[in-house]
Amino acid sequence: MSEPNHSLSEISHLFLSAVRDRTTGGSSRPVRTPPTRQPAVSIDLTPEEYAEVFGAGEDQEVSSAPAHAASVGKITAIIGGHLNGKQFERAKDYARQLASDGTRVGLIELDTSDFRVMCFDRFGDVADDGAAAPVETFDPRQMNEVLDELSWDVQRWLLVLPQARVPEARQILRLATHWTLLSTCDHDGVIACYRTLKGLIDLWPAEKSDSKPRLSLALLDAADEEQADRVSAKLVSVCQQFLNWPLEAESHVAAGADVREHLVMSCRPIHDKGQLATAPQWGIVAEFIERSKRSQDQDASVRERVADVEEAIAKTQAAADAVTAEVLQSDVRQVNMSVENAPAPVIETQKQSSDDDVIDLPAPESGESGIVEAILKHCSGELVECPIAPPMCPRAKLAVSRDRRIVMLAVSREGLADLHAIGQAYQWLQQNQNLIGMAVPQLSIDPQQPPHLSLLVNQSDSTAQTLQPMLEGANVTVKTYRKLRWGGKTGLLLEAA
Repeated sequence: MSEPNHSLSEISHLFLSAVRDRTTGGSSRPVRTPPTRQPAVSIDLTPEEYAEVFGAGEDQEVSSAPAHAASVGKITAIIGGHLNGKQFERAKDYARQLASDGTRVGLIELDTSDFRVMCFDRFGDVADDGAAAPVETFDPRQMNEVLDELSWDVQRWLLVLPQARVPEARQILRLATHWTLLSTCDHDGVIACYRTLKGLIDLWPAEKSDSKPRLSLALLDAADEEQADRVSAKLVSVCQQFLNWPLEAESHVAAGADVREHLVMSCRPIHDKGQLATAPQWGIVAEFIERSKRSQDQDASVRERVADVEEAIAKTQAAADAVTAEVLQSDVRQVNMSVENAPAPVIETQKQSSDDDVIDLPAPESGESGIVEAILKHCSGELVECPIAPPMCPRAKLAVSRDRRIVMLAVSREGLADLHAIGQAYQWLQQNQNLIGMAVPQLSIDPQQPPHLSLLVNQSDSTAQTLQPMLEGANVTVKTYRKLRWGGKTGLLLEAA
């Protein structure tokens, strides 16, 4: 039997295996772990992804207003088809008239093949000549962006419809809540104006006649105010009598207003019949009018709430003022009853006095508090007691004099033992005078006058050296007292120190 013929690769494999076995000492051979197979991921687009990537639904996004859009000002439809092809120019005159008082006015010209947006601003820097070439396309996104951007600054919008008989234009006129009728002052102009208005009355059936928009009149080329008033009265009377449509007369349009005119956008795709058939401008303007209505309703609601809040605040303030006035009158009556027809104050600002006072003491053995109470009772026509007392010297009393000055009455014990506490109490009064005035507003304390200290000391202490600095103070009065007895009564004799 012949031996098998081993190839060189098999022999080398056996040789390398033997070498590995001798090197590793017969341990198990390493096994290579193959990589884990990843699941197959489809790169095909789902219908939702396809619609998002390729812009499905753009029409809805273009036609709908953004969530952060500005509120739209009031929109007024201009009725001027009877002006012999000059409606747009006369509408610009009316826009300049409105913008002459600082209002920023936007003007939209809307037709089957035209979409033009202009802005009138009194404070503009440069005026456009309006000769820019129109864009040969209707781009709904760009048209919406222009209107939305201008809405942040424009307070009033004018809408010009050169062909009011077009069905789309008639629908726009139905949506407008305000019409302005432009008319010249000559006889033919007034007749043509009335005929134009009469031709538009059929936009509302008889059962919906109450839903007609508010109508106003702006006269052109008036020689003076008298002529304008006469023509306005004639048109107002005719519209009310025959059309049952109230007409409000505005001021006549004056020429020469210093207003800047800016052409913002002009679209006229006359060479693209497909865009003329699509006509996105009608839907864009219709939605713009609806936004204006919502903005006006919101503004009206806000104004009503503000008016209600202001009325409530006014009523509350009036009630508070009435209560405060009543309290002040009561306090004034009490103070006046206390100080009316009183003699000159006993508390003096001079250091020397030649007048001596004798005051009755109800309790002969009363201490310092009894002396202070007796003085306040004796001077009830000159002083009004304050309910606040100094915390470091409770025996002292505070009062208000007739000149609205706060006074501290204090009696020092024999030997001037509590003179230091009285000094601290007077210092506390100086520091807290304003707070005391706010705590008792009924006493009407004058914070501009410094507090006064009326100090009573025993006659035996009148020569003490400690009193000398106090005698030099302009706002301190020191008096001596001694008790007298006669006929079973006890009196207090006050003398200037």
